[in-house]
Amino acid sequence: MTNTQIARAFEKIANILSLKDENPFRIRAYERAAQTILALGEDLEMVYTRLGRDALMEIPGIGEDLSLKIEELVKTGKLKFLADLEKKVPAGLIEITEIQGMGPKKTKFVWEKFKVKSIDDLEKLAKSGKLNGVKGWGDKSVENVLLGIVTKRTHSERVALPTALVVADQIVQELKDSGLCDRIEIAGSLRRRRESIGDVDILVSGDDVEKIMDVFCTFSLVDRILARGPTRASVHLSSGMNSDLRVIDAKVFGAALHYFTGNKEHNIRIRKMGIERGLTISEYGVHEGTAEKKGKLKTSRTEEDIYKAVGLPFIPPELREDRGEIDAAEKGTLPSLIELKDMKGDLHMHTNFSDGSATASDMASAAKAYGHEYIAIADHGSVMGMVYGIKEKNIDEYLGLIAQARKEVKGIEIMAGTEVDIEEDGSLYLSDNILAKLDWVVASVHAHFKMSSADMTKRILRAIENPYVCMIAHPTARLLLRRDPIEYDFDAVFKAAAKHNVALEINASIFRLDLNDVLAKRAKDAGVMIVINSDAHHPREFDYRFGITQARRAWLEAKNVINTRSYKEVKKWIDGRKK
Repeated sequence: MTNTQIARAFEKIANILSLKDENPFRIRAYERAAQTILALGEDLEMVYTRLGRDALMEIPGIGEDLSLKIEELVKTGKLKFLADLEKKVPAGLIEITEIQGMGPKKTKFVWEKFKVKSIDDLEKLAKSGKLNGVKGWGDKSVENVLLGIVTKRTHSERVALPTALVVADQIVQELKDSGLCDRIEIAGSLRRRRESIGDVDILVSGDDVEKIMDVFCTFSLVDRILARGPTRASVHLSSGMNSDLRVIDAKVFGAALHYFTGNKEHNIRIRKMGIERGLTISEYGVHEGTAEKKGKLKTSRTEEDIYKAVGLPFIPPELREDRGEIDAAEKGTLPSLIELKDMKGDLHMHTNFSDGSATASDMASAAKAYGHEYIAIADHGSVMGMVYGIKEKNIDEYLGLIAQARKEVKGIEIMAGTEVDIEEDGSLYLSDNILAKLDWVVASVHAHFKMSSADMTKRILRAIENPYVCMIAHPTARLLLRRDPIEYDFDAVFKAAAKHNVALEINASIFRLDLNDVLAKRAKDAGVMIVINSDAHHPREFDYRFGITQARRAWLEAKNVINTRSYKEVKKWIDGRKK
């Protein structure tokens, strides 16, 4: 039972309770618990197994009732309370609540008014014109629902990278525990760390192939076996994903790992380079001669062997997308990719002054324990009432809390900042007089996502031109596999960001991973500085792993990322850009 599955159960409960007009505080408790669980860096099942149910209640928002439900899910894989709730509403309504532009309130309306019980029913209704003129359903709302249906169907077969990696790690651990495998490697798009994954590919080597296959096919998360052959098996997992296992001869493991890591275009180019050298390169190794007349097998145990055979240095998996990495390898200009150990600070996090769950001192202590040299507290300056946060009237109170944290937590630099909303016209929610009092200003889009590309471009450019703005956070405002990115002229925005020395963020939150790899590379090539931040709302949320993998896929080096620098260097950059 993964964190994602537990969170998903709580999300379903919240949605069904909303459909039934239950107590809003109870609904919010389940929503917050789901968000907290998704953001945890620890596996709840392991926490429960190791420390018991009391340890679950130490997690913010998890009390007696919810800890009992987690315990039931971990022990049985099911939750009777949820099963009983699901019987009280049509099954298709839960899917409808997850569509962008819907939610429980609108889902309840179309269910009661138009008898909508499935996504297909909703699509027919939206196209019928019956919603025209209905209060709360303008033309734009109907258009957004139709777009949301397309998004839901497009993304339905893909899983976010963090979720897929948790599942893959569980499979790998099970295979390791068997003691049957000499080598185990994750392959495919998951090894390349694509932000969304179709299935999990695992390669192993070992002598007792039959027993290895048995271990894989009887893995606890296996829902059903799709296929099983002499050296390959395919299974469907209870998480909804498929997984393939291949048992590889150790002599050609490197060739197979290279081949099954991909991508296809990268592999084709490597094979062509082999042909030019009189070699045949495949998952079965590097051979002299042609595919029709294979000769002697050359060393193929490691991926380094494969690249060496065609005169190239090792190319990191994250770069194998045929985006120029082979040409760069030939020229000796491959980037020295950023690593997690390069991170020295975090410039985007929240406290309970806005929508975080801990004090500034708590967040600073956690960041210090993580190993950071500095942080910037960036509580919201937002029109959204639910996040409270910085207002014109309470800036002195906020600065006082930051000053108190500096006194209480020594050995880490704490900057006072804000994440201020970019309004529809590009102005900022907080005045320049307020922004001038802060060390670090982050601007971001939190509403009005459906503006035209031209208007959104003007909106972002105006924010970038504000002299106090240091960084644009989660620059496309997407939610990974849940909400599509906003649209604007990226090249114009990147050019302006470079001109005004405004950084762009790779938000490492598992909900965002924004900027994506392609746009982050374009920003880097345009001369824009990048910041990789946790966007932590709790002391346990300092997790940059997926922000780092996104940055590596974007060809970023430590020098391209501001918070790989020392505090003194960061302050110099901030002071310099203000001038």
